[in-house]
Amino acid sequence: MFYSSFFVEHFCVGFVMLIDIPEYMDYEKHRNFEYNEKYFDLENLKRFLYAYFPDYNNFDFVHVAGSKGKGTTCKIVADYLSDSSKVGLFMSPHVLKINERISVNGKDILTQDFARIKKEFERFSDKFFTEKNARRLTFFEELFVIALKYFYEKKCKYVVLEVGLGGRLDATNIVLPKVCGLTLVEKEHTDVLGKTLKKILGEKLGIKKNGIPFVIGRQQKNIEKFLKEKFEKDKNVFFADDFVEFINPNFALGYALLEVLLGRVDEKKFSKVCCDFKMIGRFDERKIAGKNVIFDIAHTSKSIENLVKNLREKYLNKNFIFVVSVMKDKEILSILSQISKIARRVIFTNANKVRGEKGEMLKNIFDKIFTGKSDGFVVKNVVKEKPLVAFDFAIKGMKKEDIVVVTGSSFLVSEILKRKL
Repeated sequence: MFYSSFFVEHFCVGFVMLIDIPEYMDYEKHRNFEYNEKYFDLENLKRFLYAYFPDYNNFDFVHVAGSKGKGTTCKIVADYLSDSSKVGLFMSPHVLKINERISVNGKDILTQDFARIKKEFERFSDKFFTEKNARRLTFFEELFVIALKYFYEKKCKYVVLEVGLGGRLDATNIVLPKVCGLTLVEKEHTDVLGKTLKKILGEKLGIKKNGIPFVIGRQQKNIEKFLKEKFEKDKNVFFADDFVEFINPNFALGYALLEVLLGRVDEKKFSKVCCDFKMIGRFDERKIAGKNVIFDIAHTSKSIENLVKNLREKYLNKNFIFVVSVMKDKEILSILSQISKIARRVIFTNANKVRGEKGEMLKNIFDKIFTGKSDGFVVKNVVKEKPLVAFDFAIKGMKKEDIVVVTGSSFLVSEILKRKL
């Protein structure tokens, strides 16, 4: 557990720390908590917010859970609404700097604003939790409180919230939204959310509230069938593909959420938002040292499958050199299977010593099962346990027609982008 005093010591000593927060600060990297009602006591967070900031629920909230595409869906909704309103957007994780998690109309919170609100929060928090003898807020809860206070200062009408982990016990689940959404659900975080897809789905569905519209995005066929049967008589449950046809399921869900929220969507305006859409670390094409590199934080089987599909469609007759790190709780076999379809070479690494699978283990799995089955004519794969060493190795070894693809983990993308930009 990370208490706020620890947060202050390492986070608010200077503004620079806000830009490059140490890796041990984020519970996404170090899962030393128990996922249960005792640790994630939402009533504790509610009591604190009622005392510190009673107006925290006075926004028109859009709340989105799921395994894949939450960030894209949230940003599409926020970008559309920002044309005519003040819109707060709370997302996680960040790729380059923590300020990315909190933005208004596309502009990240300034470091000085973050530090000012944090200092005010700390003064109140220390007094409140000492008097109440209660558990202090977690790292994620603190960020959420800071975000809400910032959105209030900026007089936001709408606030779009991306669930951090699961849904049922997530800090964002204390709000009363105007509409909720569910993106694709896959097996993920099985060490925390449950070993089965049904258990994981149950946690995600925890954001659904009686009487509040709930829009379900495109799902695996068996999951969609289950959900349609489960909510057959619920007039507040909708399916995104019934609103509009989009190849991109996250754009479709974003459109449906907006139509439920607003009653009508300007299709021309929405199309422009989609065309202009760009996010750090999402099919993020860059030139580094004069070489073509794509960064993508895809880390589930389905998201890697979509990445491979996009690479094939956009880059014909190109060779792909992958730099890959995968967390232990992911579907490693399926992820590597997708990568093997187009990779000419793979450099395996480990971007997280606690949660990440060792590069050597990833290579052994890949070599035993997939080498020789690739469409991309895999050559000798290598292991470079340090991400920056792996990336430099890939860059130096690439030919003119090659493209380096960095993927499999947000931690990997973040670490390399921070050092190379």
